[in-house]
Amino acid sequence: MLYSLLNVLYCICWKLTIGVKAKEFKMANEPEASKIAEAVESDDTIASWITEANDGSETHQYQLGSHYLKLAESGIDREENAAKAVSWLIAASKRGHEEATAKLRHCVSTDTGITDANKSEVTWCLNTTASEKKIRTAAKSLFTKISGSQGGALSTHEYVEAVKALTAGHEKEQKLLLAAGRKIGSTITENDFVKTMSKKIQGTLTLTSDEMDETTAAYASAGILQKIFVYPKQTGSIIVDQVLEYASKEGLNAALSLIPTNQIYLLALLFLYSYLTPGFLFLVIPLMVFYISALVLLIATLQMFYKKRKQKDATTLTKMLQQQFDMDIDMESTESQYTWNSLTPYLVYFTGLPIMILSLSLANKNYIPCAEFLVVSLVMTGFSFVGLSDSHDHLTLLAIASHAFASLPIFLSKMPNIPVVSKLLAVLTRPIYSLELGLGVAFNVSIPSVVYMLIPLLLFRMAMRGSWSGIYKALIPHLVCFFWFNISTTVFPFTTWTGIARATFGYMLLPVLVPLSLFIAFFGMIYLIYQLMQTEMVGKLFVTAILFAVPILLTQTKTFVKKGGKESPKAQKIKKIVMITFSVLGILPLLFVRIPSLMEKKSLSLSWDDYKELCIPSEGLVAPFQLRCRDFLGTKVQWKGFVEQVKITKVENTADSVIKTLPSILSEPLSCIYGERIGECDPKTMSKRALKHCQLVRDTGRTCHLGSHNQLTFSLTVKVEDTVLNLEAGSSFQSRLMALLPGDELEFSGTLADVGTASPSLKLKSVTCVSRELPLIADIEEDLDEDMFFKMVNEAIALTFNFGLFPILSYSAQ
Repeated sequence: MLYSLLNVLYCICWKLTIGVKAKEFKMANEPEASKIAEAVESDDTIASWITEANDGSETHQYQLGSHYLKLAESGIDREENAAKAVSWLIAASKRGHEEATAKLRHCVSTDTGITDANKSEVTWCLNTTASEKKIRTAAKSLFTKISGSQGGALSTHEYVEAVKALTAGHEKEQKLLLAAGRKIGSTITENDFVKTMSKKIQGTLTLTSDEMDETTAAYASAGILQKIFVYPKQTGSIIVDQVLEYASKEGLNAALSLIPTNQIYLLALLFLYSYLTPGFLFLVIPLMVFYISALVLLIATLQMFYKKRKQKDATTLTKMLQQQFDMDIDMESTESQYTWNSLTPYLVYFTGLPIMILSLSLANKNYIPCAEFLVVSLVMTGFSFVGLSDSHDHLTLLAIASHAFASLPIFLSKMPNIPVVSKLLAVLTRPIYSLELGLGVAFNVSIPSVVYMLIPLLLFRMAMRGSWSGIYKALIPHLVCFFWFNISTTVFPFTTWTGIARATFGYMLLPVLVPLSLFIAFFGMIYLIYQLMQTEMVGKLFVTAILFAVPILLTQTKTFVKKGGKESPKAQKIKKIVMITFSVLGILPLLFVRIPSLMEKKSLSLSWDDYKELCIPSEGLVAPFQLRCRDFLGTKVQWKGFVEQVKITKVENTADSVIKTLPSILSEPLSCIYGERIGECDPKTMSKRALKHCQLVRDTGRTCHLGSHNQLTFSLTVKVEDTVLNLEAGSSFQSRLMALLPGDELEFSGTLADVGTASPSLKLKSVTCVSRELPLIADIEEDLDEDMFFKMVNEAIALTFNFGLFPILSYSAQ
């Protein structure tokens, strides 16, 4: 009985399970069935879509693509329908259909219908804007209209006649189309015409795979001049890659050979290194960076003007395509796309600007024509304001007027003192209240500072225009104008009114002065070459160049190893990193210049009496005094004393030691080229000792010496009260020290090198004879004085800080 009940219960549970499974199966398959039914269109509908799609209708191309994609996703002939779907979606996307592009992106993400054959076309469709696709389509239609019944390629004459017939009465459109034809060349094809028109309107071009292959083939068959002028980007890329590859292969060898153990390299570099002193570098490097960066800003601004003119041409061409073929091209989008594609000059400008300001702040203004540069910056301000912005409404005019008014304190600082006028101007420009914030920074409340605060608000309002299209239409161009004006205010304090007038008058006469200056420069160059030929400098340069070339030629024995096959992008990146690393290693040995420490040392006024009390041992052990005074090592002191003795403790002559290792057939001529000839022994002009020395040297057979390359180390012994100090000095003090006599009273400064002993040592920084005027004085210090260095850096910080924040905040060099 129990068994029968269990059996019945089992049967009931089994039937219930089967019923649930059947219901779940039915529910699961109903959507699939409905999806398949939905995806299937009638044959007549599909046939009509195909006809319209073949005629160029992107709407029907998209519908066909969507239809086949649904079939593929439903599992009906998946591979075949997926391939058809992608093919039709590519056709629609190429004509600017954005929904088709979205479908292609979906296909890529799901790997539906994407094959090696269509992958490049899909990538192009996804990376190219709809605006460019529509422009290409319109350009193709325009070329068809120009070529007419001829079709195919057109000669220059045929193209010109067709364009003139098509654009009769529209002079500007005709001019732009003829310019496009001239840029293409003697044979105008549809593909070249489409690419040229797209680039003119968009400002850039996204090449298809076929166009890339055509470009590569055209570049390979081009001559050297064509590669440079027609394909500058490809040529530059190839040159950079080859230079990096070359530098990577030879960089390590160059790095090892440039280390000063190689005799020939030492000899060749000796002539160059002899001029590389810290003072020379601090003079030359900021000036060189300033002139290069200023030139970059000028060129970048001129490129902006060129791009702006081309943008206007692009707008004209776009309007013509719209009118001719009724294409739905978004003018705002096209203009925006062209602007963003033409931002390179702006990026270069805003990158070079801080470099130029920093280098200007560090550079010696005596070597910069500040008045001329001020006039140039004001002219560029005006040109930027007029030529870069699309329109000049109340916002832009108010911004430039506010900027000019806020800069009045700078421009009026050099005004002559007129009793009534000066007081009125002072009320307008001087701070009403100034709050010291510390570290030399002050917050100023004045009429110009309040006006200056309005400028960011005005710039923000410019950017907000037209759904933020004002960023590229008004804000960025106005910032160029803003910063050119800021440059003029930065340079103004280093000019005079006379200099500004002279520069302005000179620029006005530029059309006359340029031909005259070229004439003078030509004959001046000839005269300079003539004068150089009369000196020994030319011979030194020539021999140095030859010697420098010998080891370079000896190391360039390797040939490039051409590898077959294509490298993966990752491998190419690794290769470039390795090449750059070895390139850097190739030039590192050239960096032998010591840069002063940037860590500011707190000044300590250590008088002689304090030092004597703390650090001069009077009795007992010396060690406690040495330990106590170690804290004063490196401290700069300024004391007075009397000369006891001057002597040379060390002589170094790298050139002499290198040349002496060479055979005599080489050493003698090189000694005369890099050194000086030994003069005649004249008893009438020489003292007895000098004559004896000259005769003995002559007896050795030597005709030249390298004494000018001696690096001397002097020891100056000075007595301060009853303590003797030893001061170590370098060759730069030679003239001054050799003119001293025992008993001369000196005022000297130096850094403590040995403390706590009865005879402390210092490293000499400066020395002045106060008891008499020396006959020979060389005002050269051994090292770049740290106080002077920090003063120069502080002034540079002040100029850079005030560039963008004055008159609201001002920084005064401490």
